[in-house]
Amino acid sequence: MKRFDFPLERVRRWRFEQLNLEELKLQQLFAERQALERAKVQIRAEIDRIGRDVLSKPSLESGELQTLDSFRGFVRRKLQELANRQQQSEAKIVEQRQAVIEARRQFELLDRLRQTALTEWRSEANKEQETLAAEMFLAKTIRNL
Repeated sequence: MKRFDFPLERVRRWRFEQLNLEELKLQQLFAERQALERAKVQIRAEIDRIGRDVLSKPSLESGELQTLDSFRGFVRRKLQELANRQQQSEAKIVEQRQAVIEARRQFELLDRLRQTALTEWRSEANKEQETLAAEMFLAKTIRNL
C-alpha cells in the first residue's frame, strides 16, 4: 500500500501559516489598544496630580492658573487624540478579526478535505490488508491440502 499523500498539503500548511500571521496581527492590535488605554490613564493621573499640587499651595498667582488652564487644554486635546486613535484601533481590530475568521475558515476547509482523504485512504488500506490476509489464508489452506 502506498503511503498517504494529500496533494494540497503545501497549500494547507501555507493557509495555517497565514492563519498564524493574521492571529499575530490581531494580538499586535490588542497590544496597541492596551497601550493607548494605559496612555490615557497616565495622562489623567498626571493632570490629577498637577491639579492637586497647584491647589494645595496656600496662594496662587494668575500665571500659575493660566499655565494650569493651558495645560488642561493641552491634556484635553491629547486625550481627544488618544480617543480618536483608539477608535481607529477598534476599527482595525474588527477588520482584523474578520481576516482571522476568513483565514481560519480557509485553513479548516483544507484540513477537513485532508481528514476526508485520510479516512478514505485508511479505509482502502484496511480493505487491501483484509484482501491480502484472505488471499494468504486461502493460499495456506490450498498448500496444506
